[in-house]
Amino acid sequence: MLFLVFSFLLAAIVMASATIHIKQLSVDKCPSQYEANDLGVTLSEMHRAIALQELDETEVRREESLRLFREWIATHPHIRRCRTDALFLLRFLRARAYNLQAAQTTLERYLTMRQLFRIWYENLDPTDRYMRELVENVQGCLPLGLDASGRMVALVKVRSYDVTRFNCYHLGRLQHMLFEAFFDDVAVQIAGGVAIVDCEGATMGHFVCFKLSDIRNFMDCLAHALPLRVKEVHIVRLPRIGQALGNLVLSFAAEELRKRIFFHASMDEVLKYVDRDLLPIEYGGKTCPEEITNSLKQRLSNKRDTLLLLDRMEIDVEPYAHLWRQTDESDVEFGMEID
Repeated sequence: MLFLVFSFLLAAIVMASATIHIKQLSVDKCPSQYEANDLGVTLSEMHRAIALQELDETEVRREESLRLFREWIATHPHIRRCRTDALFLLRFLRARAYNLQAAQTTLERYLTMRQLFRIWYENLDPTDRYMRELVENVQGCLPLGLDASGRMVALVKVRSYDVTRFNCYHLGRLQHMLFEAFFDDVAVQIAGGVAIVDCEGATMGHFVCFKLSDIRNFMDCLAHALPLRVKEVHIVRLPRIGQALGNLVLSFAAEELRKRIFFHASMDEVLKYVDRDLLPIEYGGKTCPEEITNSLKQRLSNKRDTLLLLDRMEIDVEPYAHLWRQTDESDVEFGMEID
């Protein structure tokens, strides 16, 4: 179930940050000129304060860290092709609070993970018919905007997902398409995200659609390979049939993440953490689901070229392949669509 939670956490950025238009990026690990595409990005006073207080980010430290990070990539013996633009590298620097060595390790694992688990991470195309249907018609995730602490908030409605139609690979690819579409947004990089997961109406099928090995690998990737700042996860109305599996998933989570996961019997309890006005109209709030979905569709359309460019990055996986337990994917058709 937690796999589904994080599938959509970062989608909250749609309502809270301006679209950044950038030219076609490069995966040349040592380009003649580096792309400084973080320039001109306007941060609120709140996010500037968070960057300084939580990440110890200053302009001098940011520029020096980018310089050292790029030099390291240029001479890395196993990285063959990689984005080196500022927004891409700042994902990792901010996720690791400017611990350069930790950011470098996360990038190595990120690149390796994309190649080891191709069915989850490659060809993240929003025009894929399953991805399009999940975004436009299912609407199982609603990005709700910024909370009072500047964090992005998303609501996941588990009951929206028909597990007789969509399997774990559809949901996994959707998850990473959304992650990649929003990873470059500075508000997400700096303040992180909050997820509210409404489990009312969830069935056994929702809890068993992911293989145990996939869940284990995902939780490890979440902790060590994805540049995420998960601030809080609020799981609401978890049915009895899901509690045992939920506890098992929690056992795979890093200790720091477990401290940020909360269980609630009702949405009223969540209101201690989230402003009611951020919730959709059906929950007594003011958010319009159709407007959110339209914003999400536009965002994915604008980012399609960048999403597909990721497949051109490459690392020699042999030194890192032992980090994950790989599953047998031979019985699954890989491509634009998975039937």
